[in-house]
Amino acid sequence: MTSSFPSFAVGAAWQRAGALTLAAAGLLSGGAAQAADAQPQAGGALILAQSSFPPCLDLAQSARAQNASRQALDTLLDQDKRTGQVVPWLADRWEYLDEGKTLRLHLRSGVTFSNGEPLDAKAVKANFDALAAYAKEGRAPQAGGYLTGYLGADVIDDSTVALRFDHPKAGFLQALTEKTLAPLALATLARTPEERCQGALIGTGPFVIDQVVKNDKIVLKRRADYQWASPNAEHPGPAWLDQVTFQTIAEGSVRVGSLLSRQVGAIEELPTEDVARIKAAGATVVARSAGGIGITLYPNIASPVLSHAEVRQALVIGVNRPEIIEALYTEYDKAATSVVSTTVPGYVDLSAKLAYQPEAARALLDKAGWKPGKDGIRSRDGQRLQIGVTWSFPGYTPTLELIKEQLAQIGVDLRLNLRSDAEIGGVIRSGNYDLRLSDLTRPDPDVILAAFSSKFGRGLGAAEPDLDALLDQQSVAVDPARRTALVAQIQNRIIDQGYAVPIKESNTVFAVAPNVRGLWLSTPRWPVLHDTWLATSR
Repeated sequence: MTSSFPSFAVGAAWQRAGALTLAAAGLLSGGAAQAADAQPQAGGALILAQSSFPPCLDLAQSARAQNASRQALDTLLDQDKRTGQVVPWLADRWEYLDEGKTLRLHLRSGVTFSNGEPLDAKAVKANFDALAAYAKEGRAPQAGGYLTGYLGADVIDDSTVALRFDHPKAGFLQALTEKTLAPLALATLARTPEERCQGALIGTGPFVIDQVVKNDKIVLKRRADYQWASPNAEHPGPAWLDQVTFQTIAEGSVRVGSLLSRQVGAIEELPTEDVARIKAAGATVVARSAGGIGITLYPNIASPVLSHAEVRQALVIGVNRPEIIEALYTEYDKAATSVVSTTVPGYVDLSAKLAYQPEAARALLDKAGWKPGKDGIRSRDGQRLQIGVTWSFPGYTPTLELIKEQLAQIGVDLRLNLRSDAEIGGVIRSGNYDLRLSDLTRPDPDVILAAFSSKFGRGLGAAEPDLDALLDQQSVAVDPARRTALVAQIQNRIIDQGYAVPIKESNTVFAVAPNVRGLWLSTPRWPVLHDTWLATSR
């Protein structure tokens, strides 16, 4: 299958001082931090401040450690950072067989894990078998979505492996660019899930995980013998930096102060009010919209209140997205205009259906029998219109507090239920919730399958057979035109039925100090530090 991807324009060839590069999915702005004529220098240590410590460092089990863990991992394939096209990496070529049900991968020679184990066909087979087992246990929902229909892997020879499925896999090449499917050493596969979460990960990447201090920092060290960088990289050999520390600094103002005082070299999640000050100080802002599903409220359609379509539909048009962006986010953020982000192939602009329409929302609730009370909150048959929302990332709290205010204006009492990372999975599996808030990153239409299918542990809290059927059809549609048509139909159905309340597109925003060069963001949105280096301060 050949997919059509949008063009991206963020790379490591940064513009001179004051330049601004803006593309469909990424931009760079700022002062003199990225001089195009400077030469990379080896050595040095970078401290990157992030807003929270990931609950699990294993990307097969959790997507929350992308900043740090991905630096130690490579993938079998990659996506061109400008065009989005799938390109070789650890596998240097491939072919589909059996009408798309078998994918044969030919591995690059000479690749090893950081403990010296070879990346060979046996290792690749072991990884996919282990991922499939994790998915069956409910430990790897994202990988489980990618591996639907997985029958097994055949070792053809040391450098050739064939992955077999029970149906054609339209989006699987792109899945092989995702770090959740990144090969791990056999020594890592022998570890317990808990040990892997704590950082016992051995990959083929340019860095190795050296130290993990829970809730504080993750320290990476350069791998000196690294020689198989992605085609996206600006140089083929080992990373320039000797060490990278991902330091947890929860408070945004403290992160900004640490950057401006040069205590750290880069920060994520810029507070809205500090962007101008950061740029004025000569720092560079690097941002990119994420491919996938942005910050979204997912209803549990088995919930007594949200089993009614009118209530779900009222939530869709009862949220004022532009107000959220203006009040809480930066110039680099944008409101959701569909189920998926603008950078996903097959995206359909549904901004008209997501427009803020409080009067229409009130009419829908009236139709459903929910009448306003003296305090403005509606009730029906003596029951107040209370809807709980469950989430685990504290950074989403201000967004939900504003949504609570907005929904109160149409008569909905939104109850905020922040759970710990340890609790959230059990709550979702139990079905004891009304709404859940999350995002999911993958620049392929199969991201909708992973998010909404009843087969993968997320879904809508109950099976919706018509939607499941459409999701399955698009996943096996190897004809691009048919797949695009199905993806459009799915997006419209999800919004029309209130199966999702999209809030904003997810993105990544970093600010880097003037002496930090070559930090770029991958497809879909994560930092790549292989090319990052430190210029001599003047």
